[in-house]
Amino acid sequence: MKKYIFLTFAVFGIGGTQIYVRNKLLYLQKRGFEVKVLTTEADGEIMVKELEAFAELTFPEVMNNPYLYSKNEREHILDKMCKALGEVDKDSVIESNFIQATLWGELLAQKLKIKHFILLIQEDYTLGLAPYLKYYKFKLDRGELAVNTKFALKQLFSGYCDLPENLTADLLPVCFNTVEDCQSRLPELLPKADYTIASLGRVNKPFVLPMVKELTQYAKLHKDKSFLLLFIGGSPDKNDYEDIKNTATADNLQVYITGPIFPVPYCLLKCADVFISSAGAARTSADEGFTTIVLDANDFKPMGIVGITTNDLVHRSPDSPIVPTELLLDEVLFQKKYPHTAKELSNIQPEIDTEFDRHLAYLDKSEKSLNYYDMKKIQPALKRKIIKLIYHR
Repeated sequence: MKKYIFLTFAVFGIGGTQIYVRNKLLYLQKRGFEVKVLTTEADGEIMVKELEAFAELTFPEVMNNPYLYSKNEREHILDKMCKALGEVDKDSVIESNFIQATLWGELLAQKLKIKHFILLIQEDYTLGLAPYLKYYKFKLDRGELAVNTKFALKQLFSGYCDLPENLTADLLPVCFNTVEDCQSRLPELLPKADYTIASLGRVNKPFVLPMVKELTQYAKLHKDKSFLLLFIGGSPDKNDYEDIKNTATADNLQVYITGPIFPVPYCLLKCADVFISSAGAARTSADEGFTTIVLDANDFKPMGIVGITTNDLVHRSPDSPIVPTELLLDEVLFQKKYPHTAKELSNIQPEIDTEFDRHLAYLDKSEKSLNYYDMKKIQPALKRKIIKLIYHR
């Protein structure tokens, strides 16, 4: 049976990656694939029931460069992966989606004699490491590398090589269908405030603290109003919660953090006057008709109102200006310029299937003959090898 194998960082907890893998898993199963998910993180709470079957298929070694291990160690790790996967046929595919996993993915594919497809789904692509970029260019030329936004390729290869203007290698890792019309007591637990500003997604993302600082300053400008900053999401590190609360120092600004949550209750979204998020999380609230300010994943500054003044979700378009947070919030909260248009929970499954059709079509256009990069060319520096020998043996 043909298998589709994800090499990713986690099935535990909740975030865009887990939702994306779950969505694509369901799509692939309907199209005759047996799906396996190999991960690097070995513990936590399973929040996406479709990923529960893969909780034991964890390989923390994938977080390290393969060549930090001896040849025997490396082969032992690859053999364990092969055993976990079982038999694969020539139509099977490995998909890796973060940088270190892409190294192991190529080695594993070579061992199994199947295709290795890289879909990078990060938000910052300022890599700048020539050995990696040479590898990624090899995969791109074979049609075996894609990224999650139109601007990501330019950022990834910036200063390394020029790419054709008409090159299209962006595939959306669909993760914005996290909302369900389910019952929840959360709305009645929220502190009372004149205005509720909500943010969807993990609270350990890099834009969060800069955003909290800006909202703190905004609250101080409007001392006659009270504000609630509602985080719909969490972090595996509870120190992140304290950092947020310690940063929100305005007397008229309260903070409420739900913690990890899936699915997101629709009734909770209805409590917010405006959302401020980035990437797929911004798409989630906007798709349900809620006014959403989207932040650039690199500079953490607003790009506009999703679907109204901008269609950018992750990176700012070259001709798109930075819009001051204060201006947007004034327009939304006080001038009522961009009211919510939510009516009922939307059905986006057809759009999800269409996007994953694009994924398979992109793969189908890739090189048919199998060829693999010489991964020895991406060996870490000798200093790192020595440190590993001293501290990790």
